[in-house]
Amino acid sequence: MNGKLFISFGIAFLIFAFCLPGSAQVNEIDKASILKTSPEWQEAYDAYVADEMILKSIAGKVPALRIDVYLGTWCSDSRQHVPVFIKILAALENSGLTVKFYTVEKKTDPSMKYYVDELEVERVPTFIFYRDDREIGRIIENPQETLAEDFLKIVY
Repeated sequence: MNGKLFISFGIAFLIFAFCLPGSAQVNEIDKASILKTSPEWQEAYDAYVADEMILKSIAGKVPALRIDVYLGTWCSDSRQHVPVFIKILAALENSGLTVKFYTVEKKTDPSMKYYVDELEVERVPTFIFYRDDREIGRIIENPQETLAEDFLKIVY
C-alpha cells in the first residue's frame, strides 16, 4: 500500500509541477545568427545610422559594463530594436563591453508572467545593463527616446 501511495504522490507532484507557469526556454545566441533570423533583421541593421556624438559619449563609459539582451526571434519589437543595438555595438567595438544575447520562446501559457523568472523579464526585448555585476538599468521593449540615447542615460 505504501508503494502505491508513493507512486500516486509522485504522479500528482509531476502533474502539479508541469502545470505551474514558469520561465520560457532561454538559449544563448550570437550576433551573426540573430541577423540571419530573417531578411528584416539584416535590413534594420543596415538601415540604422548612429549619432556619432552619442556613440563617443557612450564609448568612454563602457569598459566595465556588461549587457544581457533577452529577445524573441518571433517578436516585432525585437526585430526592430535588436539589430539597431547590434549596430551600436559594432561602433563601440574594442571598448571592453561584454554583451550576451539570449532568445526566449513565446509564452506557452497566458498566466506566465515572465520569460525569465529570476530576472523578471516580462517583455522582449529587454536589455539589462550591469556594472560590477550590479544592475544599473534596463531598456524594456521600446526605448523612451532612441536606443542610443537610452543607452547613454543608463551608463551616465
